[in-house]
Amino acid sequence: MISNKILKKTPNYFLIFLTISFFIYFLWLIKLLGDFPWRYVFTDWIINYEGGYIRRGLLGELSVNLSKILNLNIKYIFFIIHLFIFLIFHFLFYKFFSNFKRNYFFYILCFSPLVFLYPISTFEAFARKEIFYITFFLINCYILVKIENRNLAFWSTNTFILLSYFIHESSLVFIYFYYFSFLIFLKKKEYPIKFNEIFFAFVTFVLLIVLTFLPVTDEKMLKMVVFISDNFYDVSRSTGAISSLQENLKDAVRFWDTNPANIFDIFQHILIIHFVFIFIYFLFKFNFFKLGKFFSVFTLITFFSPIVLFIIGWDWGRFVYILYNFSLIFTFYCLYNEKNIFFKIDELIHLVNINHRVKILFTLCYLSLWCPKLLYYENIEPFALVKLIMQLINYSIKYSSILLL
Repeated sequence: MISNKILKKTPNYFLIFLTISFFIYFLWLIKLLGDFPWRYVFTDWIINYEGGYIRRGLLGELSVNLSKILNLNIKYIFFIIHLFIFLIFHFLFYKFFSNFKRNYFFYILCFSPLVFLYPISTFEAFARKEIFYITFFLINCYILVKIENRNLAFWSTNTFILLSYFIHESSLVFIYFYYFSFLIFLKKKEYPIKFNEIFFAFVTFVLLIVLTFLPVTDEKMLKMVVFISDNFYDVSRSTGAISSLQENLKDAVRFWDTNPANIFDIFQHILIIHFVFIFIYFLFKFNFFKLGKFFSVFTLITFFSPIVLFIIGWDWGRFVYILYNFSLIFTFYCLYNEKNIFFKIDELIHLVNINHRVKILFTLCYLSLWCPKLLYYENIEPFALVKLIMQLINYSIKYSSILLL
């Protein structure tokens, strides 16, 4: 009875930290808007279908149409859409992980620098399109653990796959996470696999691959560029993200001929993705693989298929960030019925008897002393959380003084 009273009086640190995080995201979005329109992200957000279908154009198409309908400057449309997706991510993250009882290990995994800190610590990675398909995956997993209807589960999964892809084609390498989540839903509910669902998933996958390699013609590019320049802000075919639309796979791989990654770059990022092996280990130790050999093999394919991104791109920090979030959400979607899983993990790694203050100190160090940078050749950012706090202080002083004037 006493322990229950104490528990009720304990602050909800999870909610407090998420609220603080969202507030910082809000401030950083205002800060980003101050750089309109010269930053790279604005050229990515504005890509649209004015000249015809162009990959990753859905968000831009939505934005330009809302700007016209609401008669509002496009930068404010960008602000509203991204603030909304940040809000949804923070809210659903809280709803999803509130299912679990929390200890220090909960905070290590859920507040890893690769969840909330990375995009605001590495400002070049802030508000990039991956936040949309990470959020879509989180929404879909939350839906799958809350519903019983297989048709709703199937169409929800496919809807979020398509939305993710049309916002950015890089989400295609995470399609296994989506479909594997649906298979786990079927297994847990003891529903049989249907041929028509497999066929639809296969056709969808093939169609998206075809669309990925569909060339962007000069005519499409010209129409889109002229439309943006005439109605919003000046761009050209060589501006930011727009310049990459006509690149193909050979162009991406050719980059490594003149800019090879050295052993240190590779080793550093292998160390950063240590969590992939940790999450697979958790699934193994907590009997997820007992669902069958197929599930074991598909788990490995699901976790390691996104590594193709590291071959065709050089934004390795972003890729690590995306992979971590998908792996985290997927792992605890699989273990969702284990409400005490973080305490079981503590027992599993034989840390139960270590002093609680030592665990807290380790958690604070892990969460604050490192964070990846954007590009493959950049070293890990030391004291990332400390530097972010200093930036927040300077930012607050700067804008408070402006308001007082």
